Amino acid sequence: MHASSAMETRCEQEVDRESLRLSFTGLKVAVIPPAALGDTLVYLRLAWLFHLAGASVRFPANTLYSARENFEWLSVEPYVQKDLPALSDECDLVVAYFNQLPTEGSLREQCLARSNIALVSAKKIPSELCLDSRDVHVGARVYQHAGMPFCLHSKDGRTMVAWVEHYAQRVFGLQSSDLPIPVRCKSVRPASNRVVIFPTSPKPRKNYSPAGFLSLANRLRRKGWRVEFACQGPEQARLSSELSGFEVVSFPDIQALMAYLAGAHAVISNDSGGGHLGSLLGLRTFTITRKHALFAWRPGFNPHNFVVAPLTRIKWGDDYIWRPFVPVGRIVSRLGQAPVEGR
Repeated sequence: MHASSAMETRCEQEVDRESLRLSFTGLKVAVIPPAALGDTLVYLRLAWLFHLAGASVRFPANTLYSARENFEWLSVEPYVQKDLPALSDECDLVVAYFNQLPTEGSLREQCLARSNIALVSAKKIPSELCLDSRDVHVGARVYQHAGMPFCLHSKDGRTMVAWVEHYAQRVFGLQSSDLPIPVRCKSVRPASNRVVIFPTSPKPRKNYSPAGFLSLANRLRRKGWRVEFACQGPEQARLSSELSGFEVVSFPDIQALMAYLAGAHAVISNDSGGGHLGSLLGLRTFTITRKHALFAWRPGFNPHNFVVAPLTRIKWGDDYIWRPFVPVGRIVSRLGQAPVEGR
């Protein structure tokens, strides 16, 4: 049996879902995500489900700390790895990305000995770490296999957000919810005809080409859309040169980026955090991927997320040629003519 299938079977235990849900009322839970923006937002969904179950939730996440005032239901905090033992002492349950364990030997062993820390990941926990399938104890209750990847079958078709809900329900009995995550975010630049493109990601091999994005931006401009490009500060000068004729913006922190995005109509991005953030804010998102349209890491915080995948790929050495085969015209067709501002 495939390892992920075996894990799925182990999780198919009969539980009293209602009593598990109610057992979190008044408890303190910490959810510690990875540092990358997209990963952080996916773990935010888990924090939201614990909140709905009645828990008081802490979210130690440096990436989101500047935007802490945008999440009134959540305690967003800074985090360093040496904080983990104290969080374990102060909370009834800690769910942490496994690489957020302290690296210092004695602190690491101290954390691994704690019975209320569940170590998780999006897709894989390296077997040599022997962290998989760990049970956790919350008071007198034991939650089996709480230490595990969220996504058990990459080709299942679910988004990573849906996989987080699957994990929360299977392990902790938390109910799924159609309620969007509440974000208090006032727009500083509202414009119903504005489309924001994130042309880069942390992994260049995933990026669509600057020339392709420039061509797409010009096609959208002819449809009446006001197109702007968003990036990180160190990228701004280079991209301004490559994307001549369009505004290229950057922001000092996530709070400023959220305020900027909140007034837009849609986000276009590679497989990157910008798409997840746009989806969280309720915007239409268009994600260009080198994979397939149902890849798990596509945005999944609202129903208005569209993926554009290459029609074919050509094997070339150790990599693939895929960018020329991306039908970006589908984005232009779906957006259509821009609304007239002021109407």
